[in-house]
Amino acid sequence: MNKIMIVDDMPIFLEYLRGCIDWNSYGFEICCEAHDGREALEKMEEFLPDVVLTDITMPYLNGLELSEEIVKNYPDTAVILITGNNEFEYARKAVKIGVCDYIVKPFEKEELILSLLKLQDNIGKAVENDDSEGTVEDAGMQEKLRKLIYSAQNQSEDEIIDDLGVKGKYPLLAVCSLAKSMNKSAMEVEQVMNWEQMFVRMLRGRIEIDGDYRLFHDYENNIVVLLSFDSTEKRNQYKGYEFVDLSQIIKSQLDMEMVTCMSEPENGYSGIHDLYEKILSKLSEKTTESLIDLRVTAGKNGEFKVKQQISLDAVFRLNRDLETLQADDARDAITEIWDRMAQSDSPMADINILSGAVSVLLTNIIQSGFSIEAIYGKGFSPEKELMSISTREGMRDKIIEMYEKRIEFQKSKEDSKSHSIAVAAKEYIENNYHNNQLSIADISDALLVNQTYLRRMFKAEMNMTLQEYMTQYRMHKAKKLILETDEKLAEIAEDVGYSDVSYFSNCFKKFYGVSPRSMQK
Repeated sequence: MNKIMIVDDMPIFLEYLRGCIDWNSYGFEICCEAHDGREALEKMEEFLPDVVLTDITMPYLNGLELSEEIVKNYPDTAVILITGNNEFEYARKAVKIGVCDYIVKPFEKEELILSLLKLQDNIGKAVENDDSEGTVEDAGMQEKLRKLIYSAQNQSEDEIIDDLGVKGKYPLLAVCSLAKSMNKSAMEVEQVMNWEQMFVRMLRGRIEIDGDYRLFHDYENNIVVLLSFDSTEKRNQYKGYEFVDLSQIIKSQLDMEMVTCMSEPENGYSGIHDLYEKILSKLSEKTTESLIDLRVTAGKNGEFKVKQQISLDAVFRLNRDLETLQADDARDAITEIWDRMAQSDSPMADINILSGAVSVLLTNIIQSGFSIEAIYGKGFSPEKELMSISTREGMRDKIIEMYEKRIEFQKSKEDSKSHSIAVAAKEYIENNYHNNQLSIADISDALLVNQTYLRRMFKAEMNMTLQEYMTQYRMHKAKKLILETDEKLAEIAEDVGYSDVSYFSNCFKKFYGVSPRSMQK
């Protein structure tokens, strides 16, 4: 857990910060509070927080002065200023001092969460600590929901409602999509998926309707929300403002574009499949809007035509082939998709189909826990691979090759795997702990798995995070050297992977409760 100190001279705001966020679920804990800058500085040495959230206007030592002292004396502690003053001069001073972010009151709690998660590798740590309980539906329910959107239904309305366990009889479907591009690197794809996982958690905390809802991911990692209302009146009144608010926060904090498209099916739950296809078609268009309500646009413009894109049956089939390692059927499915593409003269249709096939593949790789670069090589970019090919047949063959490589990679991995991921990661740390540049990325590269999967597997097996084990192992080695050798602290710090002796001393005191010099004495 990352430790947070909150500093404000207003008790009511301290109380608000304590209770407004489920800190542990995002990988944070509040370790201490201070009512002014002077008290905060006194507590720094005792608690050694990872992050300080501080107001600006306070007695004795204001927030800017406190930030300056922390940046100078505790360079590994991040500072975020929270203030009621929106003047540019304050922001300019904050940047000059070296604070990490500047948030103006009043603010949405999601703004603060995203600001914290942007720091260093906090998004990775948050995903590592997130067991998804209560965030998305369980695996069995997710498959039922995916079947609802990908396949035409032969069940009655009542049977579907009973199967999904929803209360309302009047559905509305919303699909949230982050702007996706095939030119993203492998690391960027994984990072985007981590953020999408956090957005699901934030949405769950925002949606309030007369009825209930189900949250899940489709096979292209879009966020899908099935809302079930108690009456048509309540459904008609629903405007989706929570999607707009979250999109604005994501744009301001992360500079990411999230677009939501929603509407109600014509034939109740049985019409979800057709509606989902229309929504995906609409999301493939360029837009400056953060929310598209097809109930409104259809009324203005009449029924819109579904654009040519990868079919839902093809998406379902390709994902099944990847999960069951059926390379031959994947080849046949891609060939059929390309035969359909050949019937179109629209370059945009080609791009939509290409993008859909690649999106299914990359989403499956990440969700299966593999590293994209381990399969396709360093610096892999689908856009570079595909856009250098001039013919449709060449692109088809390249997509087939990409699918076959992913399937063969898993087959070879299952055949040659002799140690669990967690044990292999543990051994790697124990053999490389002295390297002060050692990172989670190094371990994931060595083990050929993506970082998110590695973090989850390690925590599940070892009951601690990778970073916690790395610190624990280094501290145990350092203690042994302190007690059994005459080495200087600077040499010991370097021996166990720390280039800065002051930072090493702070970590040692945080771990053992006493400084290394005191232990020497």
